Amino acid sequence: MTVRNIGLGRNRPKRSTATRGAIAARAVVLLPLLVAVLVGCEDPPEFLRAGPFETHRSYARALTLHGLDRSSIGARWLDASTRPFVDGKRTLAPFTERVYLDPLFAPAVGYEFAVTLGQRIDVTIDTDLRGFFVDLFLVEGEAGERLIRTNPRLPEPILSWVVEEDEVISFEPRETGWYLLRIQPRLMEGGEVTVTVASDASLAWPVVGTDRRRIWSFFGDSRAGGARVHHGVDIFAPRGTPLVAISPSTVMRVGERNLGGNIITLHDRERELMIYYAHLDEQFANQGDLVEPGDVIGTVGNTGNAITTPPHLHIGIYQTHWRRPVDPWYFIVPPERTPEPIWRIEYPIGSWVQVSGPPTALIRYPAARSGVAQSPARFDAVGAPIRAEEIAPSRIGAGEQVTAEIVAGTPVRVMGATRSFYLVELPTGERGYLSRTAVARIPSPTARLTMGEPLDVFARPDRTSDVAAVLPPGEAVVVYARWQGRYGLVFRENGLAGWIALPTERLSLLSRDQSPGETPASPRRSSPVSPSQSPG
Repeated sequence: MTVRNIGLGRNRPKRSTATRGAIAARAVVLLPLLVAVLVGCEDPPEFLRAGPFETHRSYARALTLHGLDRSSIGARWLDASTRPFVDGKRTLAPFTERVYLDPLFAPAVGYEFAVTLGQRIDVTIDTDLRGFFVDLFLVEGEAGERLIRTNPRLPEPILSWVVEEDEVISFEPRETGWYLLRIQPRLMEGGEVTVTVASDASLAWPVVGTDRRRIWSFFGDSRAGGARVHHGVDIFAPRGTPLVAISPSTVMRVGERNLGGNIITLHDRERELMIYYAHLDEQFANQGDLVEPGDVIGTVGNTGNAITTPPHLHIGIYQTHWRRPVDPWYFIVPPERTPEPIWRIEYPIGSWVQVSGPPTALIRYPAARSGVAQSPARFDAVGAPIRAEEIAPSRIGAGEQVTAEIVAGTPVRVMGATRSFYLVELPTGERGYLSRTAVARIPSPTARLTMGEPLDVFARPDRTSDVAAVLPPGEAVVVYARWQGRYGLVFRENGLAGWIALPTERLSLLSRDQSPGETPASPRRSSPVSPSQSPG
């Protein structure tokens, strides 16, 4: 498994104009091939599957350049890429979800979650898919001292990846805020994906043999009767306790100051951080040394203005320059990383079930709790009050209802699972979450029909949706559920699902030949209806 660790302040290398031209030159689509794709007779052009594409944007440009944006499937793919900004799931780390990305509907999935400066986010994506796109966006960040909302229709991602193998993607924010992770396969590709997101402290713990319970003085506390503000945290430990470097750094200074006593300062160039150790008893590092996390650089003491206090380490962290102190808490205090597990999945992801019990509505996302250990700091770097819940949310409530109440017997498709909830989709495409207790297996088919004339099988219960297949006269088909009394959910012998119209004027063409007591086999896991699939 590959691990990528990327800070948000690093720029991606850009290709030259000549290289970009070479990519465009390889992306040649002939009109007959395009037509074949649109009617479902062929797979998508090889260049749309094999690349070379470094980003989601370059792939989207290729679709547009060659006219696929004017096709049904191409337009759906492009539209799906913007949907996470409208109906993405808001949650908190750690979390895990298994979701099915249906290639027929050009799927994309988005997760919006809070990240606090100082944390590292690890994203694990378990899937058989290859070459899919993962993009990270900042949708709500800090501007000055207040949060602002920025959500244009086509925002520029902060980071972009093309994932070719199982790997852990890690990133460290340069800004506290809400981030959106979007995952989208290439055109006409899909499958099951298990996404796990966990946060961690981005730096190591500095005082050997202790933990956060030994932090007794916090960032923003008043000092000298209100004359100054505490720009760090104090970790108390016995004199002589080893102190270690918390990141790969260069030793900037080893010396003595009036307030700090014996001090060591480190410079983490990768993260653009200055790290200040004060009140040391002994100093083992030398200016210019290169240190790694865990290297012993000194011991705990009470030198400087700490002479009247028990021995402790004052550690301060400064972002970019010494005039920007930040709370060290989230850099060094690890949160809970283990997500609440997905309960036993009773119904396969991708299968059809029905709503059971009293009328209920789909919600946009379930309530969630964070694994973060909130900093006790109640003031910022200038002594202004702050709310820990705004900086590192501990919980969020459930999202709003996305549908009116739906009644028992309504067919829904299981598209994912997280904790004790199923992500389900109505026949018309609306998605939301239901408690796992609110769905049940479809008990038995409603009818067995024999076609009197060719009959279209639609991707959705809508005559204007894509025709996935055409059933020939004499073909027998089992209707497992109905939608609005006019469409029937059918499964063909190959297990693929679709919808047939059941209008009144055509009922004479349908023969209900199911024998009393006959129970056709339950539909197996409903793979998506493929445009290239015809009834066999």
